[in-house]
Amino acid sequence: MNRLKLKDIAEVYTGLSYRRYLRDDGEEFEVIVQRSIKKDGILDDFQRLKLNPENLKPHHFTHPGDVLMKMPYPYDVVCVKKGGLVISDRIAIIRLHEGYDPSFISHLLTNAHVKKQLYELSSTERIPHASLRQIKEIELRIPDLETQVRYGELLNTINEKIEEDLKVVEYDRNLKEGILNKLWGDLGE
Repeated sequence: MNRLKLKDIAEVYTGLSYRRYLRDDGEEFEVIVQRSIKKDGILDDFQRLKLNPENLKPHHFTHPGDVLMKMPYPYDVVCVKKGGLVISDRIAIIRLHEGYDPSFISHLLTNAHVKKQLYELSSTERIPHASLRQIKEIELRIPDLETQVRYGELLNTINEKIEEDLKVVEYDRNLKEGILNKLWGDLGE
């Protein structure tokens, strides 16, 4: 198992501070914002914005296999499957070098040991925030590529199960609310 810093295995960038590039006559883009990156590797809820495309640099667009990390606490992480989305500010873009599995690394970055490093490195504001420099200094313990791929697949399967379980919970909450609303309506008649 190798001990490596994130900066040794990836290029790390920050997303676009899009507010200064908003234009009513601009091109419409799907933008990954803070709320788009959720716990357990879920990426959804993009914001559709009209931006001046001349100001967008190639690294501001997602590539399949990118790893994105929220820079403010709780430092949620996701592995990107879809290219062409714009990545907003306060999100670290991690583009891994050859020989590293993005899925495994995204799971590794959610580990308590990494969160502890970020907490110790980050600012002392009320809501801790890690800088790009601090994120690059995260130390990881990384196995060989074959092991990374196996663990990445296993952890993805667990995340998929969690996502499905959360959908069932949401359905049950809606069912409960519907039953109570029906009862409320029946009592009011």
